[in-house]
Amino acid sequence: MAGSQESSGERRGAGTYQMLWDCKFCGTQKLLGVTHRHCPNCGAAQDPEQRYFPAEEDMVAVEDHPYVGADKICPACQQPNSAASTYCTECGADLASGVVAPTQGVREIGTGRAETDTRRDVVKDKFDAEMVRAGVTKPPGRTFLGLSRNVWLAIIAAVLLIICCGGAVYALTYRADAEATVSAVSWERTITIESFQAVPDSAWEDDVPGDAYDISCQRKQRDTRQVPDGSHEECADVDQGDGSFRRECRTVQDYRDEPVYDDWCRFTANRWVYVRDLKASGAGDDPPAWPSQTLALSTGALTTGPASLGSEREGARREQYAVVIRLKNGKEQTCRFDSEADWTQYRAGLAVSLKLDIVGNADCATLKPAG
Repeated sequence: MAGSQESSGERRGAGTYQMLWDCKFCGTQKLLGVTHRHCPNCGAAQDPEQRYFPAEEDMVAVEDHPYVGADKICPACQQPNSAASTYCTECGADLASGVVAPTQGVREIGTGRAETDTRRDVVKDKFDAEMVRAGVTKPPGRTFLGLSRNVWLAIIAAVLLIICCGGAVYALTYRADAEATVSAVSWERTITIESFQAVPDSAWEDDVPGDAYDISCQRKQRDTRQVPDGSHEECADVDQGDGSFRRECRTVQDYRDEPVYDDWCRFTANRWVYVRDLKASGAGDDPPAWPSQTLALSTGALTTGPASLGSEREGARREQYAVVIRLKNGKEQTCRFDSEADWTQYRAGLAVSLKLDIVGNADCATLKPAG
């Protein structure tokens, strides 16, 4: 076979090159797919299934190759013919019903080199396939009922997942009727107190509020952006089906990260901030009431006009009501309500009914007076 025409130390560029094939009769290796349509040593015709991509150092360029399509296989003698042929060059049979020659598809090599060829033992592959077809051997990876171990594992995992999901739904939705007695009721009401304070803060310059003061800024990395930074070439080999392959290369833009700087600012702004809670609570027949300590605000509750530093005001109000129930087994549980109206219907000693979940916890949404 003709030797390599270029240095083997670098990857070849885009162009058309010869596939290789090995003669299965005399054992001659690395014959050229376009040049050697027959073995130069024994005269055997080229078998298209024996073609393979060469390693980089074995690549031979095809000059001015007139590509007319993938070869057609003669239906009579099974030899490859040019797609432009009407009759077989081996036996003269009509090629109208000839099938397209098999190809090796695409070999991705990216930015590297084709270090090795893609030669395979076609005769052994055919023998193994025939043994599988005849039932002498089992397909690789098959274990039971024609399915691979991985498929069975996936099926088992899916079944277990369905069982687990079903169990979870059952556990979440299970409810059992129960009877109980109210052992105690209680309530708690809370008023949040806020104070107008000078609050230190920091933000990017474009996020600094308009009422900020004592502002000081410094440069700081805020983000990164990608900027062009050269390019590189990526290639792939495509078997054309006529004893040649086409190397396709494309230029890919490279990028690098570049820091983006902005002004990070520290400042002060006057804001209402949480300082404490005022609470009132009671149990039994004590009527719910809001804390009366709001009179202790430093400047009173502000409703109109601008606030001065140190001023206080009422913030959010919260209320919560609790009903403690005792089940027949003696276990006590607490149900909490946000609405006084839902709570006032309960009193100590009242018989109630409710539902329990699968672990015996009360479903407070189902709690109601018995009867």
